[in-house]
Amino acid sequence: MALPHLNLPSIPSPASCCCCRCQHFRILRGNAPPTHSLLVGFARRPVISSPAGLGGFLSGSLSRGLRKRAVTVSPWILNAATPTRVLDNATAPATATVEINVTCYQLLGLRNQAEKDEVVKSVIQLKSAEVEDGYTMDAIMSRKDLLMDVRDKVLFEPEYAGNVRDKIPPKSSLYIPWAWLPGALSLLQEVGEEKLVLDIGRKAIQKPDAKPYIHDILLSMALAECAIAKINFENNKVSFGFEALARAQCLLRSKISLGKMALLAQIEESLEELAPACTLEILSMPRSPENAERRRGAIAALRELLRQGLDAEMSCRVQDWPCFLIQAFNRLMATEIVDLLPWDDLALTRRNKKSLESHTQRAVIDFDCFYVALIAHIALGFSFKQTKLINRAKDICGTLIASEGIDLKLEEAFCLFLLGEGNEAQVIDKLQQLELNVNPAPRILISGKEKNVATSVKSPVTSC
Repeated sequence: MALPHLNLPSIPSPASCCCCRCQHFRILRGNAPPTHSLLVGFARRPVISSPAGLGGFLSGSLSRGLRKRAVTVSPWILNAATPTRVLDNATAPATATVEINVTCYQLLGLRNQAEKDEVVKSVIQLKSAEVEDGYTMDAIMSRKDLLMDVRDKVLFEPEYAGNVRDKIPPKSSLYIPWAWLPGALSLLQEVGEEKLVLDIGRKAIQKPDAKPYIHDILLSMALAECAIAKINFENNKVSFGFEALARAQCLLRSKISLGKMALLAQIEESLEELAPACTLEILSMPRSPENAERRRGAIAALRELLRQGLDAEMSCRVQDWPCFLIQAFNRLMATEIVDLLPWDDLALTRRNKKSLESHTQRAVIDFDCFYVALIAHIALGFSFKQTKLINRAKDICGTLIASEGIDLKLEEAFCLFLLGEGNEAQVIDKLQQLELNVNPAPRILISGKEKNVATSVKSPVTSC
């Protein structure tokens, strides 16, 4: 199933992902801070398919009765949801009541100035509307009873109807039997009051009286989160929609009877489909303190996607790994790239060209991505005088030369220079050779005297 009208972040085409080594290498010359995001220019095209699992519950049954309203969504990280605490130590008496801070008009999806004939018409429509799958029969019956009660209150009790002419607002709270609460939440969710559903539901499930109705309360909350996800997807806010679905998943998993619903399977399939696009969107957000936790979650999600790709798992939904990964790297700092994977282990695997693991790795991490990791190691090692990182960069460089057959003598010479095993003149020679190969036009070469001076310069890493 495809999600209609969902524009996911696009990913560049393979042909345009070729990294310019000279551009990356300028980091070493001080033109960019080593912890800055490593950026590469490329064209864009979509390669992540539309989420197959979203269409059923977002474009189908959930759309019935859903009226678009402004919904405030609190920020959430890529891999967490608010824990739900359910009390199981009491059974609600039949006469117990609960107060909900809503007006009768809100339950019917009407404005406070609605005429009485509008109230009657809305009650008739809601009473005959098809209820979402999964509710118990008790919840369906309580929904109908509540509709009749609300209709009578608005028609015959002035305090609930209010008075527009005298500027008297309708009563903003209702006392209803606990048995009617699932029906109230079902109605609020259907008329587009998702925030009210979540606020009332979170408070209700902490009360002992809610125990007999937990199934229906949690279902209403999960459906409200799905509706919030739908709104965010329509506004192209993939990460917020993803997080709303994750919260819905958490709610459904918290009750055994809800875990058997087809809705949960659809949500989980959609989360798998959306993981790559959501990861890229969160990594694109500003590196501010309020986004720090979400960013850590996105990096953890990226690491998990890479694990799935390297293990050739069928559940991995990334369709074009080189383009997806280079776009992710463009959003990471050098420290994040270095810590993302065990690059030295990957380098050893890559050397054995005939192994299945090496072949799989090349399909996921191509030369351009590995080269960015190489430059990240050199940048951090140079900036923080970490010979361990420079040694690892030298090993990665040797692996890429052996496995890819690509000339990386400049990078290799620079690593040796930083380790005190070479001199600056050798680095300059390699750089001049590279420039001549890229552009054979005549260039002004460094004089022999300047070369002699350069050879006397000590390594900036080993001299400290």
